[in-house]
Amino acid sequence: MTDSTLAVSDPAEIAQLLARCAEQEEALEALRKSNRRELEEATAILDALIRSSSEVRYRLNGDWSVLDQLQGGGFIPDSASGNRNWLEEYIPEEHRDLVRAEIHRSIEQRDTYNIEHKVNRADGTVGWALSRAVPLFDETGAIVSWMGAASDITRAKSAEEAQRVLNLELAHRMKNTLAIVQAIVSQTLRNASSIEEGQVAISARLEALARAQNILTQTNFTEADVKEVVDAAMMPHRHAEHRIDVAGDGDKLTPQEALGLSLAIHELATNAIKYGALSGETGRVAMKWARPGGAFVFEWIENDGPPVAPPSNRGFGSKLIERIVAAYFEGEGHLDFRPEGVRFKLVGRAKY
Repeated sequence: MTDSTLAVSDPAEIAQLLARCAEQEEALEALRKSNRRELEEATAILDALIRSSSEVRYRLNGDWSVLDQLQGGGFIPDSASGNRNWLEEYIPEEHRDLVRAEIHRSIEQRDTYNIEHKVNRADGTVGWALSRAVPLFDETGAIVSWMGAASDITRAKSAEEAQRVLNLELAHRMKNTLAIVQAIVSQTLRNASSIEEGQVAISARLEALARAQNILTQTNFTEADVKEVVDAAMMPHRHAEHRIDVAGDGDKLTPQEALGLSLAIHELATNAIKYGALSGETGRVAMKWARPGGAFVFEWIENDGPPVAPPSNRGFGSKLIERIVAAYFEGEGHLDFRPEGVRFKLVGRAKY
């Protein structure tokens, strides 16, 4: 019987064989080191990419029942492995059903988990996160785990909410402004002796509104300075400014109050130019305002003009400043036609 086992008895051949084995072992070790370096570099690049685009990295098991790993990046607290209460710990109650629904959809469709939701932040406040996770499959195609990342979008969501509130406020302001415009147009035409006269009056009143709107635009329709409103309302009458005295503390008006005061001053100034203290060369007008006891008080006082007699009937201008403007201040307005000059006093509701 012949022995088929390869036998090497020559010492030189044995040495060559051992040398080749050593060379192969060195080559394999070099390949392993190279592969480790490439893997480490790829892992570092992937980690840097994830960190540059998101604050949070996490891993869950196939059915999302166990959070195996979470690095919160200072945005949300880190988590130990095997956390089965992650949903209650990290997601506010109002958004848990939302998250559960997206988990169910992702598993059922074997699709990327992708959702914006509220989250409990590391500093104890509630923020917003944009979270995405991809499924990892085994050789049979079953989902074995999910790898995910999340970004802090709290600022973006806050800005979005602020914009939504601003849009609603602007829509409300626009609705109120259009109501004012509608009243001005309809009432002016109703009281005008001709279409031409009505057009001129409407144009002037709308210009007064527009000047007040320009002031409000600078503060995002939050408030307006009284002095700025007064100056803007009197802008068309600068030729008479040397006969107009203005006195008042720095005070703020609400948007509605600013529009109302602008209309009132426009009506008073227009009447003064046509018939009152500013129609001649000697008359003067004094405007003053204050907030005694918290109630805004504005006064318009004319002196040294032509003698004044009360009108036989009140036009829309008088109704505008006594009723409509006063309503904007939730107060009272009184127009007094004294012989020495027209006087108007507006008293708003006390704010404190």
